[in-house]
Amino acid sequence: MKAFYLSILAVLLLTGCASQTHLLAKEDNAPFFGGELVHDRGEDNRLVLEALNRRYEARGFVVESQTNLAALRKRYYGVNPKHWERIFSGLDTDHVVYSIETIAKSAEGHEVSCRLMGGGAKPADVCTDQAGAAFPARFE
Repeated sequence: MKAFYLSILAVLLLTGCASQTHLLAKEDNAPFFGGELVHDRGEDNRLVLEALNRRYEARGFVVESQTNLAALRKRYYGVNPKHWERIFSGLDTDHVVYSIETIAKSAEGHEVSCRLMGGGAKPADVCTDQAGAAFPARFE
């Protein structure tokens, strides 16, 4: 039993210390040619968006995580109990959905509001500029 708890602690420590870095995927109608999203670092979380003559940056935003255990229990509990046990114990994180809402600012004071969601390695959703124009944002 001790080994079981120690293995869970080791997994949590190893996954908790690694930060995730994603590069912006260029979209045809988006005004940004590059960017980076670094998360899982708490106050060091960072979003950078590069436009032709502006750099937008947001730091210290919160990354929220959610797992719909009720729906997953209905799906896996009776059919695949071992999988359900891994999900419920937190060992299977494939079903976790992460979300970020932040405002990236340029040195000149211009702002871009971004809402990103991801259930795995590729956060994506939409960013909106001050004029209200929305455009897709996808990170690899």
